[in-house]
Amino acid sequence: MDLFQLTYFVEVAHKKSFTKASKSLHISQPSISKGIKSLETHWNVTLFNRSGKQVELTEMGAWLLPRIETLIKDMSQLNEQIGSPDFLNSGKLAVGIPPMIGSSFISPFVRQFISTYPKIELELLEVGSNDIISSIDEGLIQAGFVALPVSTEMPYDFFIFNEEYLEVVLWPGHPLADKETLTLEEIKDEPLVYYPKSFSLNPFIKTFYQRLTAHPKIVCQSSNWDFQAEIVRTQLGIALLPHTICQRLDEKKYVHIPLVEPQIPWTLAMVWKSKGFLPHPARTWVQSFKQYYEKRNAEKGRQTEESKE
Repeated sequence: MDLFQLTYFVEVAHKKSFTKASKSLHISQPSISKGIKSLETHWNVTLFNRSGKQVELTEMGAWLLPRIETLIKDMSQLNEQIGSPDFLNSGKLAVGIPPMIGSSFISPFVRQFISTYPKIELELLEVGSNDIISSIDEGLIQAGFVALPVSTEMPYDFFIFNEEYLEVVLWPGHPLADKETLTLEEIKDEPLVYYPKSFSLNPFIKTFYQRLTAHPKIVCQSSNWDFQAEIVRTQLGIALLPHTICQRLDEKKYVHIPLVEPQIPWTLAMVWKSKGFLPHPARTWVQSFKQYYEKRNAEKGRQTEESKE
């Protein structure tokens, strides 16, 4: 049994004639007769009464006709959908984005992605780097963004798209505000506005303090960079923020100074499962993001070279 045989059956039923069905379908009458006979043999039924000038449906044939018509319609729609260029680029996609990463790095790409793939229903969830991995494992999201390093035993792929360093943020008038650079030794005893445990920077920064046999004196924890900056402005403590974030601070209210010894990197990466099933919308997101940032970084490289000339 195949779709052609079912089509033959429907056409003969409507035309009430093998000859008329043959002309309508541009198929030889013996081929149609053979196809109908194959259906009858497959189901062990008689579909048509063949006596007289017209071909009439049997009781079983009349019962099958609307069901086969529905089946053919569904199959035709399915073929159209599969053949459509938008077929695979549709469906739901959930992506995890830590607060500090989203506004500076992901927002421009999100707008482009939604414009290019309007049939993908995108959901952005605010999740800390350390929770990204567990959210992927639990199926809550299909891809996410993290600040490396993150600890995981699961098979994941990473795409690094940004590397920079943390800087020391102080208020004007702070005793260290006139320094051109700062070391961790110089700030290790300063009250510190810090990151929550869900952020990979939380344990990562502590490892640098431990090398000095010191511990950060945490006065506040927040996942929101502008709230951290506001706490610094009230002079409750200093903060360690990425260079990109520091560039957005009001120069009249804040001072940000490079931390040079040691430099603490802030490495951003997109992460997704490297093994197992990855839905097509997620594969589209991953590939599109990689292409977007590879092109963006290449343009930055050209601009840097041109500025040197």
